[in-house]
This record gives sequence, C-alpha cells and structure tokens, in this order.
Amino acid sequence: MRPTVSVILATYNTRDLLARCLEALPAALEGVDYEIWVVDNGSQDGTAEWLRTAHPEVRLIRNPDNRGFAAANNQAMAQARGRYFLLLNTDTIPLPGSLTALVDYLEGHPEVGMAGGNLLNPDGSPQGCAADFPTLWTELLLLTGPLGRWLLGSSFPFHPPAESPMPVDWVSGACLLVRREVVEAIGGLDEGYFMYSEEVDWCWRARRAGWEVVVVPPARVIHLGSATARRMDGWRRRWLYASKARFLRRAYGPIPAACYEAAVWLTTLLKWLGMRLIGRPAQAKAYGAVIFPEGGLRWARTFLTPTGGFLALLLFLSAIYTFPRWADWNQNSRLDLVLALVEQGTFRIDAFVENTGDYALVDGHYYSDKAPGLAFAAVPIYALLHRVLVHPLAEPLARYLEGSPAFRATLNPAGTGVSPWKVRFAIALVILSALVVALPSATIALWLHGLLRQRWGTHPATWIVPLAYGLGTPAFAYANLFVAHQFVAALLMAAFALAWGIRRGLLGDGGRILLGFLLAYAGISEYPAILIAAGIAVYSIGGWGGSPRHLARQALMLTLGGLPPVLLAAWHNAVVFGSPFQLGYAYSALWQDVHRRGFFSLRGPSLEALWGITFSPYRGLFFRSPFLLLGLPGIWRMIRDPGWRAEGWLAAWAVLSFIAFNASSVMWDGGYAVGPRYLLPMVPFLALGVGWIAPSWMRSRVGGGLFLFSVLWSMGMVMLESLAGQQFPQYQRFPLVDYVWPRWREGDLARNWGVLLGLRGLPSLIPLFLLWGFGLWRLIRPTGPVLRRMAPGIPGGSR
Repeated sequence: MRPTVSVILATYNTRDLLARCLEALPAALEGVDYEIWVVDNGSQDGTAEWLRTAHPEVRLIRNPDNRGFAAANNQAMAQARGRYFLLLNTDTIPLPGSLTALVDYLEGHPEVGMAGGNLLNPDGSPQGCAADFPTLWTELLLLTGPLGRWLLGSSFPFHPPAESPMPVDWVSGACLLVRREVVEAIGGLDEGYFMYSEEVDWCWRARRAGWEVVVVPPARVIHLGSATARRMDGWRRRWLYASKARFLRRAYGPIPAACYEAAVWLTTLLKWLGMRLIGRPAQAKAYGAVIFPEGGLRWARTFLTPTGGFLALLLFLSAIYTFPRWADWNQNSRLDLVLALVEQGTFRIDAFVENTGDYALVDGHYYSDKAPGLAFAAVPIYALLHRVLVHPLAEPLARYLEGSPAFRATLNPAGTGVSPWKVRFAIALVILSALVVALPSATIALWLHGLLRQRWGTHPATWIVPLAYGLGTPAFAYANLFVAHQFVAALLMAAFALAWGIRRGLLGDGGRILLGFLLAYAGISEYPAILIAAGIAVYSIGGWGGSPRHLARQALMLTLGGLPPVLLAAWHNAVVFGSPFQLGYAYSALWQDVHRRGFFSLRGPSLEALWGITFSPYRGLFFRSPFLLLGLPGIWRMIRDPGWRAEGWLAAWAVLSFIAFNASSVMWDGGYAVGPRYLLPMVPFLALGVGWIAPSWMRSRVGGGLFLFSVLWSMGMVMLESLAGQQFPQYQRFPLVDYVWPRWREGDLARNWGVLLGLRGLPSLIPLFLLWGFGLWRLIRPTGPVLRRMAPGIPGGSR
C-alpha cells in the first residue's frame, strides 16, 4: 500500500545523530503510514553497515562521495512513494505527535504546498525557522552582525515565534513537509546549492507557482544545530555565502548578487585580518577559506610566488632609487590637478600652472589637459599624506638640500634655487610617483613570472624575462615618473592576469566586475589603452563563440565594473569642458596646431613614424631593447600552442594595434623621452612573447649567449639613457651620442638617493649597483645548475 509520507534523511558521518532521530520517528508520526529513506553521502563512520543491522526497514541509498543536501534529497524523492515528502535533518529530534500535526495541517489545507515545523533549541527555547525572502539589504545587514539585530529586532532575520499556523515566505529545510504535486510542478531542490538556501529557493519557486508556504507551531522539533557543518567551519561559511549569492542572482539578477559577493569578500577580509591580529588562528583559517576559495587559491599561487615577489621588490627599489624628473610639464600637469583637488577642492590649476605648459585654457581658467585617471588615483593618497608628511617635512628638507653641495650641483644655474614650496611639491611628486606608479609597475613582474611559470615551470627564463623587462626596456625610465604610461601598463597586465584566471575557471563571475573596473580605469588614464582593454575584454569571455545570452551576461558584468571610472571621467569632462565627451586636448593652449592635424593628431600610419618607434637610434624600441625582437616569433609560437592560442592572439593584438596607433600620430616621438614612451602599455605583452621563445634559445651555447647578450645590451642602453642628466633627451636625432654620453662623461646623472648621502656623479649609483648585484645573486643561486646544463659558459651560469 502507498504510504502517506516518505521521510527522507540525508547523512554524512552523523550515525549517532541519525540513530536518535530514527528512534523519535514512531512517536512523532503516530497514526501516519510512512516509509523512511536514508541517503548516505559517502560517510566514513559505518552508517550504512549499522543501518542494515539496526534498521533493516530503512531504504538506503549510498553515494560514493558527498553530493550535497539538495542532490541527496532529490535522489530519494525520485524513488519514494509517499503522497508527501518529509525532509528531515539528522540532527533533529521530532517530539511526539509533532510530525502528525504537520501532515494533518496539509491534509486540511490543499492550497498549502509546503509546511515547516516549529524548531526549538535543546533547552526548549525557540529557534528561527521561518523568514521573509532575502534581499540585498537584509543580507548586507546580516554581514554586519549585531547592527542588523539592533535595527530590526533580536529575531532578525527570522520571524518571531508564532502561536498559530501562519503563511511565510520560506521555512527551514531542517523539517519540511512538501506535497508530491508541488515537486511534480516545480521540480526538486536546485542541486546548484551544495548546502544552505536550497529550501529558500524551493519555497520561492513554490510561491511563484501559486502555492502557499506555512509554518505550523504545533509541529515542535528539537534542532541540535548543524553538527556536521561545524566540523568544516571554513567550508560552511563558503557554502553559506555562495548559496545566498546564488539565490540573490536568481531572484533579483546579477547586480545585487555581485554587490553581495563584493561585500562578503570585504567584510570577511576584515574579520580574517582581525583574527590574525588577535591571535586566533582557527577562526582566521575559517575566514580565509571564504576569502581564498580553491580556484582563487590556485590563481594566487600562480602569481604570488617568492620569486615573483622578489622580482617585484627588486624592480620597485630600482625604480625609486632615482627621483622623478623635475620641471617636467607632463608630470607637473597631473600633479597640479592632484594638489588643486586636495588643497583647494577644484579642478582649476590656476595657482600652480606656472610649472607646466601642458594645460587646457577654458573661460580664462587653467586645467590639466591630461586624461584624469592617474591624478584621481593619487588624490586619496595625497589627501592622507599632505598634512602629516608633506607640509612638516618641506622646510627642514629645504634647508638640508640648500646646504648640500652635491644636490646644489644638480640644479640649473639659471633657476631660482631651493624653496619650501618647491620642496613640498617635490616631496609630493616623489611619494605619489612611488606609490601610484612605481609600485603598480613593479607588479608587472608578478604577472609575467606567473604566466611563464605556467608554461615553463622553474626554467630560468621565467625570471630573466621579467627582470629584462623591468630593467632593459624604457619601462624602467618611466616606472617612477608621475605619468600614466607604466600605471596603465600595470592596470592592463593585472586585468590580463585576472581575465586569464576567469577564462581558466579559477575565478568566478564576480571577478568580471573588477576586470571591468581595471580596463575602464586604464582607459580614463591613457585613452589609447582602450585598444588593449577591448582585446582583454573579448579574451575574457572566450571570443564571440558563446550564446547571445552568455555574451550579454558577461558584457553586463564588465560594464557594471567599468561604469564607476567612466562616470568619474565623464563628470570631470562635463564640469571642466562642458560635455562628458569632450577631451582636454581640444583645449590645449600650446598644442593646438598639433592636435588639429587629422583627428587629435592622428592621420594614418607613416613610414617615418614606424621606423622612428621601432629601429631608429632616435626613439626606436628595438634599438634600445633588442631582446624584445624575440617577442614577435614568440607570440607566433604562442598562437600555434593550442593551450595558449587565445593568449597569443591577445598579445599580437596588443602589440600590433599599439604600434599602428602610435605610427599614426603626429606626436609619435613623445618630446622629452627615452624611447617610444607611448608604446609602453604594450611592451609587457611583447615581453611575454619573449618568454615563450627564450627557453628554446637557451638550450644551446650560441642561442643562450645571443639571448643573454641582447638582454645585457638592452639593460645597458636603457640605463645609460635613463640615468643621464636631469631631463630625458628631447629632439637629438642620436641621443646616445648627442646627449647621453656627454652627460655621463660630465658626471651629470639623475638625482637619486646617493646624492642626498653626499655622493656625486657615478659614485652616487653605487648603492643601486649593490642592489642589482644582490638581486642577481639571489635569483641565479637556485637556477645556476640549470643555466650551466643548458648553455655552458653563459655569464651567470656558474657560481
């Protein structure tokens, strides 16, 4: 005969709890025909063997592993015969007559599709068992802990205990009676929920289908709490937050879900830090499991390695050893905007404009004509530092520099000397260049090293190429200048690493919001970066082969992340230039003749510009950094590698689009510059190509020697040009001969920390050389034997 109720219990290593629950069932279901199904999710405590002996009447389903609460209950419902399905947790003890009351209520109320029991704590006090559907607001309040209960009552987020049956949005799945007709109409539990919120989703679907959901107070059930889950606290938190995000996404769309995921990450990070600081490692580990999910951990381990970190530190210290070039119009224009915003609360740089010629003139007022992203990034840092550091340091440092013969020797004899105002400006320039440009620029080594490790393991090329990029390309010259080239390169490479993680399935959809932010911020910091940003966006969604719905969803997430930077830039342009779409270059007072040629100085590629930015001694990238030539065949090799074809096409697009764009510009030479400075955002992608072919060159003595010689040549050329004089070369057709060598011969080198220590000329670079010597020793030491095997006699291949 068909039973009235099919009782379903999913268990995972809870044999003792299951025994207590089974013992309570006869009294709780007195007068009701029922059958019992137990789904064992791979328990290791002998549950299955015990059931066969102690309860042969129980129908048992054994799974080889833990398939989760939803999947286990669906398995049983697919085979069970009852008119009602009673989902019961193993850590419950239903009181006598309680479950009969639940069945009787559904029998008498055909409009009710689901009914939940009245859950009690072991001491008999009420336990939350029914609530309204979650919203983004309520879930954010829950993340705050006591604040939510203070605002919405001590029972929040559940309803207060009820005296009689009442309709609710959802009831707890610890004790839930469901009509068979409901399951046939809306389906079983969503197996996308591994644990938690399955019943919320189920009740939501039942309510949408027209069924009522009710809590029945006479159905009194003691709920001991999630005994199984407590043993895996970190996993429990991860499942809890992931399930809530899934429900928010289903009920309200991707934007609330993404906002919730971001809030979870931030609040959990703060809790993790707090537990670490107060010395509670167990709690910190639990929170860490949420912050660093398994895929995220694998992504982090790819890039955050000791060697990668050491490379980044070495490049950062190398960059900040020399000070930013002073009296540089480009830097000053951007820094003037930062000072105006923080100190005067305005976009107008009228008070500072005398130090720059890169300004826009609108209605008699002066504004920076640069893309505003870099300045906006520096504003919060300068707002924190200028009162506590910049102002107090200015006057005593000015007195020290005025009395330093070594420093005075670097000053322009026709200048006005040292003043507290100049020193204050210089301090701001040094700090902001280090934190906003040099530090992000150094992280490019992390991304390059991590990606190359994925292909070549511990091969020496995985650190040689990032080091050659940082010290042997014009990136070194601009890594500590308050201009946007390296800042944008860092944003694009971080976005590329993030997109790589998303594409490889290591990072979830929430990462697309951050990706969109990085790409958009690169665009508002250096407008041509949109070319590479668009390529990364397409790469992140796997090209155009997905369904329209898939593409639309990914595009929505990217757009959501990109909106804040775009709106910030649009606000700036609207306030200053009268339209969100108007750029500062249209108002550049001293450069109108240039910007009016073609479209904002773009008039199609020219052979002169193409030669000039590639091979010429004037600004040629490959003249200064010949090792980068290997990047071209290296990118082709990436394209031919099935596992890296998409990355190869992206690198090819980044390189070719930027070369074509800059070969089209009237201003391709960049004025005062080391090499083709406008190409810098694409250089890391070219260096990645070098990393793809370098190991094959290094297998032989000749190939390895040529490769390392090209790297040393590149480092030497870049250092000579970057460190010569107080300004970069301007329009000398052969800067190495016409400008660089005379500066070195005269001892006129870039201002650096050695100068502050009283060293002049070449001796001022001794600390920098010592830093490089230590860095090379630290990097070569573990890979020396490999270098010797691949190319005997290569410099650095033996100790």
